[in-house]
Amino acid sequence: MDKVTLRDAIYKLDELAHTRDTEACYALGQAVSQFNSLLVAAKELYLDRADIQGMHSYEYALADKDDFKDAIARLRHAIDLRPHSSAGDMLAQIQLPPDAPSDVALDIQELAGAISLGLHKSALLLAGSIAEALLITRHPNKSERGPGLNQLVNQAREQRLFGRDTLRYLETLVEYRDLIHPRAEARNQTMRNKARVEAAVTALKLLCDELAYPDARYE
Repeated sequence: MDKVTLRDAIYKLDELAHTRDTEACYALGQAVSQFNSLLVAAKELYLDRADIQGMHSYEYALADKDDFKDAIARLRHAIDLRPHSSAGDMLAQIQLPPDAPSDVALDIQELAGAISLGLHKSALLLAGSIAEALLITRHPNKSERGPGLNQLVNQAREQRLFGRDTLRYLETLVEYRDLIHPRAEARNQTMRNKARVEAAVTALKLLCDELAYPDARYE
């Protein structure tokens, strides 16, 4: 079980514990069994978390309903606790340009979730997708497919649309897009890690700062 699935399962168990009648012996027994299994998975995935490692499994015969609900809530809050992330902090500071497509805001939320869960590859790919969506909004090509991120960045460089540092960071996003292919990480020696995620978010921050000016658009 991965961390995302574990979190969703704990949330669902917590929801059911507070909305269903757990006085029923069978229902409470199933809930206790699920909790114990999820706690084992959490301890395997979060080996360095003392708060999770310190939690105990339940015996059905000794499970008090209210005490059991509190245990589920504690596990849920523990799973939600995230380490400090400079990439996450920077992402929270990004102000999207007024003409940004509405779905970009949803992508930003997904990116924040990927960063908090340590899903580095997902974060790198999402950052490239967000950059492409923002750039193509300022491009005169209104075809259904439009130019790709690589073409957009090259054209921006030719037209001196953005600062040199912004363009350099955008070029790294082009490289990260290649991670969609299974062997690209080893072939290009572009290993997914926190440093590259921070670079990807920096690219988005610089891009959004540039796009705050309405005259920053392709010719």
